Amino acid sequence: MKSTCPSPVAGAAFALFAALSNGTVGVLSRFAFNEGLDHTAVAFWRCGIALSLISIIVLWKAGGLARLSAAFAGSWKIAVCSALGIFTLYHFETSAFAYAPIPLVAILVFAGGLGAIALDIIILKERVTMGKAFAMVMVVLGGFFLISGDGLETGSLMGVTLALIAGLGYASFIFAWKFFKLRSSLENLWLFLAYGLVMLAVPYFWSGAQIPSANALPSLLSLGVIPSFCGFYCTILALRHIEAYKTQVIESSEPFFSALFAAMFFGEWLTGSGMCASLAIILGALITSTPDRRWRPHTVTCNRRKRVT
Repeated sequence: MKSTCPSPVAGAAFALFAALSNGTVGVLSRFAFNEGLDHTAVAFWRCGIALSLISIIVLWKAGGLARLSAAFAGSWKIAVCSALGIFTLYHFETSAFAYAPIPLVAILVFAGGLGAIALDIIILKERVTMGKAFAMVMVVLGGFFLISGDGLETGSLMGVTLALIAGLGYASFIFAWKFFKLRSSLENLWLFLAYGLVMLAVPYFWSGAQIPSANALPSLLSLGVIPSFCGFYCTILALRHIEAYKTQVIESSEPFFSALFAAMFFGEWLTGSGMCASLAIILGALITSTPDRRWRPHTVTCNRRKRVT
């Protein structure tokens, strides 16, 4: 009989692979730009390919269509999250890659995403410890020095602005998902991507509905499969094995992978001060993602029952 007992090792592996997958967004988007696609086409096709893959998985299972129909009822909450986590993130992040270096965009989106912590504190009234307050100051100061240094030297004000909007949208999505108490199921992920595709279709068709060339297909397929599908799906799988805070801590390595791939394929680096500011942001994220000492995680036990014949 197949065991459903959570595995911490598997959870950590899924979270790490999610971070690695998400770290490829910048280089793959740049490859697509080099083949003549604009940011609206890249964002639209990236989401569409991921939705196609999720559709195959959901409909392959028995009763998949019925579960989708049931999940669709009252799915306006997912639509709100999709407007923030798909449309805002995909549209503005992809646009930012056309104006600023990949490592800069990655860390600014990541820093903006930590705004979810501020929303938790203000609206959900979560307790703020001295350690987390200090960590938030680290993130804010790191973001300030990164923008005032690398943001204006190696990037552009437009690129910085677009990256921050994308990060704030992602932060709002994380908060909204928690606020609405939505489940991380495949059916909800399908609706999440479907609503996002409809929204991304507006700027895509407004810009002329550019059809990708054959040369652009490898980068688009990679974008749809690796970060858009594998990134989200591996996060869902990680949450089934380990706590949310552990998943968030491990996925904080995403900017590292983004910078590594940018250096490997395009020779893009942050300056020395930019690297120090980025390190402060990531360390701050790790601290804020760690639970308080008084907090005791719920231990999941696995009951092995004998099969009765």
